[in-house]
Amino acid sequence: MHLIKKCFAFLLITASLVFANNKSFGQLSKGGFNPDSSQTISLAEFNNRVERAIKLLQTETLSAISDTDHINIMMCLNTIFMTHKRGTFVKRFSGNMYEQLEMIAHKKNYDRDITNVYPDYIPNRGMGYYFPKLKMELYGTPRLYAIFRISE
Repeated sequence: MHLIKKCFAFLLITASLVFANNKSFGQLSKGGFNPDSSQTISLAEFNNRVERAIKLLQTETLSAISDTDHINIMMCLNTIFMTHKRGTFVKRFSGNMYEQLEMIAHKKNYDRDITNVYPDYIPNRGMGYYFPKLKMELYGTPRLYAIFRISE
């Protein structure tokens, strides 16, 4: 019972710290930050970002990748992982390029080893990660700011 209380207290404190400051989530913009709003990009732009993420993960060590590129990689992975075809559980982004990014991220243990690059992470909703330095989430149940909205 004592262990349960300690775990609950830890989670409560962690959640309080994360949610207390509205600026703790997402990339800040001039117009303010809305954690329930996604950045809209074209399908072509998304494909370019996925290709860049693949190239970086294939050729660079995680520590050599810039913060901006890690944010892009995380947003691409979240988008592929979380976006489904309307009204179904079928992934919207399935196919060679998207599966290749997921496979490379899996082979490189991206979801585990990224915590070595950014050790000050906090668990997010759904057992993912929130990286305060990047103001970005990876996996779990990320908020909309951490997922691209793709226009066709």
